Amino acid sequence: MANSTHGNSLWKVLGLYGAGSWVVLQVIDVLAQNAGLPAWIFTLALILLIIGLPIVGATAYLNGIGRNGKDPEGATVGERGTPSAPRQFFTWKNALAGGVAAMALWGILVTGWLFFGPGASASGDGDVMATSSGGEAPVADLRSVAVLPFATRSADESDEYFSEGMHDDLLTQLSKIDSLTVISRTSVMQYASTTKSIPEIADELGVATILEGGIQRAGDRVRINVQLIEASTDKHLWAETYDEELTAANVFAIQSDLAKKIAGALQATLSPDVAARIDARPTENTEALELYSRARYLILSAAGASQEMQARDLLEQAVKLDPGYARAWAALGSLYLALKADGSIPVAEGTRKADEAITRALELEPDLASAHSARSLYLTDQLRYEEAEEESLRALELNPGSSEEHRRYARLLLQLDRHDESVQQARRAVELDPLSIQSRASLGDAMWWAGDWEGTVTESMKLIEMAPNNAYAHYNLGYGHAMQGHDTEAIEAFRKAVELDPGDPQSKTGLAWAWARVGQRDSALAALEGVPAEASLIKEIAIVYGELGDLDTAYDYLYMAVEEDPGSIGTLRTDHSADPLKADPRYPDLLARVGLEP
Repeated sequence: MANSTHGNSLWKVLGLYGAGSWVVLQVIDVLAQNAGLPAWIFTLALILLIIGLPIVGATAYLNGIGRNGKDPEGATVGERGTPSAPRQFFTWKNALAGGVAAMALWGILVTGWLFFGPGASASGDGDVMATSSGGEAPVADLRSVAVLPFATRSADESDEYFSEGMHDDLLTQLSKIDSLTVISRTSVMQYASTTKSIPEIADELGVATILEGGIQRAGDRVRINVQLIEASTDKHLWAETYDEELTAANVFAIQSDLAKKIAGALQATLSPDVAARIDARPTENTEALELYSRARYLILSAAGASQEMQARDLLEQAVKLDPGYARAWAALGSLYLALKADGSIPVAEGTRKADEAITRALELEPDLASAHSARSLYLTDQLRYEEAEEESLRALELNPGSSEEHRRYARLLLQLDRHDESVQQARRAVELDPLSIQSRASLGDAMWWAGDWEGTVTESMKLIEMAPNNAYAHYNLGYGHAMQGHDTEAIEAFRKAVELDPGDPQSKTGLAWAWARVGQRDSALAALEGVPAEASLIKEIAIVYGELGDLDTAYDYLYMAVEEDPGSIGTLRTDHSADPLKADPRYPDLLARVGLEP
């Protein structure tokens, strides 16, 4: 009877061990899916639990002997000289201690993975690369993704803006997820209708996964199909098809579902707060959504001032149809600032309307990243730099994967005289948008303001390789050469910039400044001909006269800038080309007029 009881106890222990092991494996499986743990964690857990099975069995067996006083053959313990050491080792106390040690080991493994594994780089310093197991070459983190432009499968060419709008909104949704590295729009748009293979694209962009798909509108319905592909194996990780009635609610539901399923497929961490913002429905008005999408298409195409004015009209119609459409108000606020800056609308009007639109957007949706970003631009324009930084940091917190937000913050840090941080932010923008001309140009700018003349030349040359006919690349190159004392090369670079874009007055002011540096007054003034004394150009004209030594004329222009565009005065403090102006005794008074100190 004793042996039977002992056997039953042994099976009970093994049954309990099996049930406990199943629970442990389920918990690990959930963690692997939601915390980005590697697949080998589950396998290792299974192996350790299997190894533990005979240990638990032996412990139960020997403890059963101790309780019954006999071994399985019926002999009393000690009659045959049975050694007591195994029983002394296989005790419940030792088994419990071993379990605690095993859990501690698991904690070390999981913590090490979360803080030092590939996922740490995705949410920490922004590096999308992780070291391979052999330590020989870097491999892209699986949670780095490029969303290729959606193919438009409609006969109507006007549906292109709808496809681009869906694509841009999906990128915005994904960039909210901190544990994902998402390549920005400018870089991926270069692969529209590409013949390159998935591995080629992934290699050029430095990502491990690619999302591609197509959109077809037919009457009041929309059909969208997408597939997520692991670039190294060309294996489909996930695919989905949506066939819905074309309404604003359905469009946002599709975008939300796509973002969350992509995050799940890539085992990216999705916090409840981010999930709630992804699930938001900005408007229920389908017509307002259409107007917003068309306006965004015009703005993103960067087609010129006339298209921006059209976009303004579309956005004004959108907010009239739905006064609660926060995203449209935020876009309208940013657009008013841009129209003011390029002289399309009066400065006072643009400033007032931008403030009203941005304030309305934040009232409607306090956690809207684009509204905080627009507010930062507005405050920067008002020389309220500390407040502007608060807004910029909030925008980055809400949208950490946006290259545009990093680029804007880099520009703001220049005004705060924090140049190393500015370069760091500009580099991050390039990482997120590696083929973007604007991001590369911003990095060159940041290096110039930081006093890294060689770096300015290097980045400008990289930009020229990407876009040989880009006037701004040559413009930046001119400033880099000039600050190194290479005046001949500087003049040639500025001349090339003017040649490539003769209608751009900024390049002309750069050429005039380069001529002034070498004492060629007539050539400098000739280069200034036709440059309008408006907006930020007023300050640039003043800098040319300062380099010529005509400080009275220079300060006449600067005081004009105080009235016409006070925001431009703030950049004087860290502008290396304005050093002659800063040596003038009128300089402190000039800054005081706009509320700044030297």
